[in-house]
Amino acid sequence: MRDSNRYITLFIIAVCVGCALILSILADVLREPQEKARKLYLSKQLLLSAKLIESEQKLSQAQILNIYNSRVEPRLTNAKGDLFTFEQLNLNQDTYMEENSKRGYANLPYKLVYIIKEKDSDSPYGYVIPVNGYGLWDAIYGFICIAPDGDTVIGTTWYEQKETPGLGAEIATSKWQAQFPGKLIFQESPSGATNYEDTKMGIRVVKTTVEQEIGNRPAAKSAVDGISGATKTSEGVSEAYQKSLTPYRQFFIRRQAP
Repeated sequence: MRDSNRYITLFIIAVCVGCALILSILADVLREPQEKARKLYLSKQLLLSAKLIESEQKLSQAQILNIYNSRVEPRLTNAKGDLFTFEQLNLNQDTYMEENSKRGYANLPYKLVYIIKEKDSDSPYGYVIPVNGYGLWDAIYGFICIAPDGDTVIGTTWYEQKETPGLGAEIATSKWQAQFPGKLIFQESPSGATNYEDTKMGIRVVKTTVEQEIGNRPAAKSAVDGISGATKTSEGVSEAYQKSLTPYRQFFIRRQAP
């Protein structure tokens, strides 16, 4: 009986060790393909925010990467709005991205900004800023693309969120995101004037509709319709845009025409 119990215990240990070894091997084998898939997904989401591609387009991996590599340049900016390459600051781009992707880039001394170039030109088409915050259930992550005037929204995406399907999760749909092009990130005062140095920044998601809550007042230029039954998600999205964009204030002011 004692030998039988010993054999059973040894068998269980052997099975556990074998399973752990197999899982470890699989994790190592799959790590690189998973990382490539994630980078491809993020590249696609960034291009969607900049309206360089549309969600219904059927593009191959090679086509997506070709557009990204030819038109997107990751850069860093500081509190003064200066622009730097990673090489100028002696920073490893992959390490920088990996260490800060979850907590966000807005409050770092050197903040991430993607320069989007015009097709076949070095002229700026727009600037993509990573956005992050908290919805009802968990952290949310996205992109927002701003035009060369440093104020007008080109587009936005939310690529990672765990909000309620049919309610808060609507922030990730192209239908809801279609409200953003043309909105302004520097919120105008009731008089219609804009003090770029200290005005509130971001896009406000209202509880009902912009027409019902704001009408045609200047604040409507920086607001979008909310999602019925998703108040907490809407508040989280508004806060995410404000907190993610405000630290880039000087960067956008310096991009504006004199």
